[in-house]
Amino acid sequence: MKLYELFKKKVFHIDLGLDRVKRVLNELGNPQDSFSSVLISGTNGKGSTSALLESLLRHTGFKVGLFTSPHLVDERERWQINREYISEYKLNSYIEFLRPLIDKYSLTYFEASTVLAFLYFSEEKVDFAVLEIGLGGRYDATNVVYPEVSIITNVGFDHTHILGNTLEKIAFEKLGIARKDRPLVLGTNQSELLEQAKELGIKEIYYPPDYYQYETYFEGMKQKVSYSFKDISFRGLETKLLGNRQGNNLATALTGYILLMERLGKSIDREIVYRAVLNTRWKGRMELLSESPTVILDGAHNEDALKKTYLEINEIFKGKNIKTILSFMRDKDFQKILKITKNFSEEVIFVEMSFDRGMKADELKKQYPDLKFLKDINEIKEFIQNENDKNTIFLITGSLYFIGEILAKEGIV
Repeated sequence: MKLYELFKKKVFHIDLGLDRVKRVLNELGNPQDSFSSVLISGTNGKGSTSALLESLLRHTGFKVGLFTSPHLVDERERWQINREYISEYKLNSYIEFLRPLIDKYSLTYFEASTVLAFLYFSEEKVDFAVLEIGLGGRYDATNVVYPEVSIITNVGFDHTHILGNTLEKIAFEKLGIARKDRPLVLGTNQSELLEQAKELGIKEIYYPPDYYQYETYFEGMKQKVSYSFKDISFRGLETKLLGNRQGNNLATALTGYILLMERLGKSIDREIVYRAVLNTRWKGRMELLSESPTVILDGAHNEDALKKTYLEINEIFKGKNIKTILSFMRDKDFQKILKITKNFSEEVIFVEMSFDRGMKADELKKQYPDLKFLKDINEIKEFIQNENDKNTIFLITGSLYFIGEILAKEGIV
């Protein structure tokens, strides 16, 4: 059984507030208090940052739980320990055990996922749990823990119908994961975050370039990052995660890691850091799916992320034409998304997802007759084969759910 099968059309239901989760966890003996945790929020980059921090902690010798969303192919991706998915047997056992509480307190899908994560991590006795915020921060179900360090990658416009229509309002929601007596790491020096963080009385705030610095560069086709923070510096950290933003995510995660080690009184092993960074994987984020033809998968699903994706592709693959194969959720600002993709692309090709929330071709055809439309993902392979030449990059983007469908379909390229 999959957890989302219990919810059917309620999978994407959102009901703000922490009361239900707290009451369930109290009945379970508050398993979230049995391990140390880190909360990671942000409009973009929180998944990659979570993966990098998890890798750093795991390579240091800790047993690490990783809770992320959404999943791309297999629901079990959401609950990992030392990057191993929860087993089918254990997932089924937890679902059956939690079902009465899910019904009793009318938990949402994400709330149930979070409770399951806490119970699993507690019973497996993890040392650390790296917890990716699902939405916002203040009312996110994960925010019942008392994190050792909180991380916010950035703020941008996404989920504005829930989080607010200004960066100040969105920043306020995300800052809900910060604690006054614990370090807060920011992946940016955006004033919307900084000013409010200071007003909230958070004593330790670390952000670039004032507190830590980094530079992303290439040696041949290898992407590397130089980094410095306090009296610690690294040169040539090689990462398989492509793009300048991944340099930013790496620097943010590494700052959080160093602060965690400080709190534990542990020294930094340089060889472990180099190895952990090199070995970090995170699917569907600037992922080079194929070199010939050149196909890139990226789960960018809002304006800021899409712009960064295009700029980074243009920097890495200078002089190449981009053909964008696109799909996105109906609740996104599709006019802005299409404006960006058309500005950066030689051609834009829309494909329908199987998700109910996905945008349908019929909703776009009249307004955008210049778009090319494919019936479904099964037509992508033939399109790429017919259109391929040495000067073309195929970018598949617009939604992590879309990327998940691509990854689940073998031989799509």
